[in-house]
Amino acid sequence: MPELSPSQARSGVVERRGASPPSVWRSRARVLLRWGMLILLFLFSLVYLPGEYIPPDMLFKYQVRTLTGPYEFDLLSWEVDGLAQKAREAVRNPARGLSPAQQVQLVRDYMATARRIGELEGKIERIYATPTVTDPDAATATLRAQRAELLQVQRARRPAVEAVLQSQVSAVMVSEGLTFLGHVWPPVRFAFCEPPYYLVISPRRRIELYMGVYLQPDVPLDRQVSLETQVESLGDVSALVEGTGGFSSFPTMVIDQASLDWVLSTIAHEWTHTYLAFHPMGWHYHDSNDTITLNETVASIVGDEIGGKVLRRFYPDLVPPERSRVSQQRPVEPGTFDFGREMRNTRLAVDALLAKGYVREAEAFMEARRKRFLAHGYAIRRLNQAYFAFHGSYATGPGAVSPIGPKLTRLRSASPSLAAFLHTVARITSVAELDAALRAHGIEP
Repeated sequence: MPELSPSQARSGVVERRGASPPSVWRSRARVLLRWGMLILLFLFSLVYLPGEYIPPDMLFKYQVRTLTGPYEFDLLSWEVDGLAQKAREAVRNPARGLSPAQQVQLVRDYMATARRIGELEGKIERIYATPTVTDPDAATATLRAQRAELLQVQRARRPAVEAVLQSQVSAVMVSEGLTFLGHVWPPVRFAFCEPPYYLVISPRRRIELYMGVYLQPDVPLDRQVSLETQVESLGDVSALVEGTGGFSSFPTMVIDQASLDWVLSTIAHEWTHTYLAFHPMGWHYHDSNDTITLNETVASIVGDEIGGKVLRRFYPDLVPPERSRVSQQRPVEPGTFDFGREMRNTRLAVDALLAKGYVREAEAFMEARRKRFLAHGYAIRRLNQAYFAFHGSYATGPGAVSPIGPKLTRLRSASPSLAAFLHTVARITSVAELDAALRAHGIEP
């Protein structure tokens, strides 16, 4: 018989292993009842109390989530299904028995088919959008049949292709020293699928990621537009539903209708987020817009570097022509439209207008610029404050004006290896700490 604690001896209570005495159950019931009453009181206050008694910020976010509720992405279900699928694949290894050359060819075939599916979907969408087509179902019947056949082929290939790419990316990470006890951690695990959409909300008077909600990947365009309009009617905000090329769940999500170099970079980009989730930088992701930019920019730097090395190692003929930093800094020839330069100039002009309080003028300017981008083949559906709040988080991309990007790029250049860079930045949680890391490397921020 186990020895009694002093408190048990005084009370005369002896608990059986795996059971709780009635007093414990009553205590737990009281706690549950108390929490239940608090939740009911909170819901009652939102529904019945006058608006002036509810903090505006809380009311706005509750109203947004009421609108998005039916369309929100179920991350938990995805995680359960994705982990189960990867566990099954780990047991049977769908790429087992394939030689390195066969693995490479399998990936090439898969990506070529993915591009073909994308082309078919584009043709189908254009036919449905053409007013003169009276029967789009009949007009697209052959195209839809071809698409269905190719999708079936892709479903059969997908597990093996994912396994091959996971192995190739992991091999480069091992050679770069991105390991823990000799293994890549977290392991590289991803799935080709449609990642969720992201509803981005920014104040109209400044560019800032105020709120974001992930939506199901099959929300139709007309519903996306409706949600944007409804959210903007709730307050002085700008809204945009934007697609995501990847999502840092586990396994991570990546789209396949893109170039192989982009896919490889995105696999490594999303892996970096899972890595940072075990370190201070990832823990502080949502602290501020700066910490979001820090996380996204580090993931972009690591993703691009790893993705490029995987491409050069396994698919050297697909490596795009290198552009040196010197050539990137040279002025663009007159008459040449440079998307990155034009978008950055747009962002700078919008920031200047908003700083002076010229909100309507900034919005009119963005719409005029959107039409210019459209005329040059860049199909941007909406160009507003929310657009820049989302894309500005990637401080190495077009439309970014944050100094965080150049600072992180300089820190990477000063680091002896990619692993050293990642180990350094993983501990950074603010711009001040980034500046301190630069000074430690002899670089003035």
